Amino acid sequence: MTGNGRLPQLDGRHMTCGGGFETWLQYVDGFELRHFCAFELLNDPRGRDCLADYHRKLVEAAVGNGFGVINEGLHYRASRDWGELIGFSREALEEINIRGIEFYRDFAREYESPETPMLVGGVIGPRGDAYNVGRTPDAAEAEEYHAEQIATFKKAGADIVTAATFSSVEEAIGLSRAAKAAGMPVVISFFVARGGRLKGGESLEEAIGKVDAATGNAPAYYMINCTHPTEFTPGLDDGAWTRRLGGFMPNAVAMETLDLCKLGHLEDGDPEELGGQMAELARRFPHINVWGGCCGTDGRHIGEITRQVAGARAHV
Repeated sequence: MTGNGRLPQLDGRHMTCGGGFETWLQYVDGFELRHFCAFELLNDPRGRDCLADYHRKLVEAAVGNGFGVINEGLHYRASRDWGELIGFSREALEEINIRGIEFYRDFAREYESPETPMLVGGVIGPRGDAYNVGRTPDAAEAEEYHAEQIATFKKAGADIVTAATFSSVEEAIGLSRAAKAAGMPVVISFFVARGGRLKGGESLEEAIGKVDAATGNAPAYYMINCTHPTEFTPGLDDGAWTRRLGGFMPNAVAMETLDLCKLGHLEDGDPEELGGQMAELARRFPHINVWGGCCGTDGRHIGEITRQVAGARAHV
């Protein structure tokens, strides 16, 4: 966090972040993630080492190009319902959520500099499955449910909460209200289908407008994650609403996310090509400062994205 308490990305600082590394853990490191829950690898010495190796490569690639990092991702399914599925009590879940924040704080301490600020964040996934959407909670239920994990993040000293792969406007409203009540900066990152619309059919403009109207503009900004630039760019235009967008976290390849998770191998695409696609978006949207990666991406992709975005911005 900057000295004035502002998120550095809101003050023009280029930042990156990583997510969707569950696919890497499964197909490269060979872990079987129960219900896609990566957080329990903190209890496994080899798992912790693999998590540290993945994140270190990401952070070093970003720092090498002058980017700060939002260190986050482990907590995606460390909420009550998913925790219960793999045998975590509420007390055990709180404890491992806190240890996850401490895991990221180690990276922040090591790489923090005035030029490369380091934030420690807690990522929250939907209460249900983001990709095979069944019943979604209404705003009141979502607020009550997600408030629990947000309170733990605040207790642990996290800088920011990111709601990732949300495809329900109602759930995004509830989580935003919970974060606002807790006094935590919150980012809503939507998952959109091909054509740039949410699973419920809303355009990004409609979804952002509804959340802002219902929460008093509670989110610090919005993002798009877990889809490829060729899939989400049709949902972007040059309207004033795009000023509420603050970042992109693309997948490495254009493929349905459910398919990516069932392939049995990692699809990592072309890091240089992905970096070029993100650089084009950086030229188009000069106010956006968070440039990360999701499923299939690693330090190579973050290296190309940060290098090419920095180059694009240098010529704006």
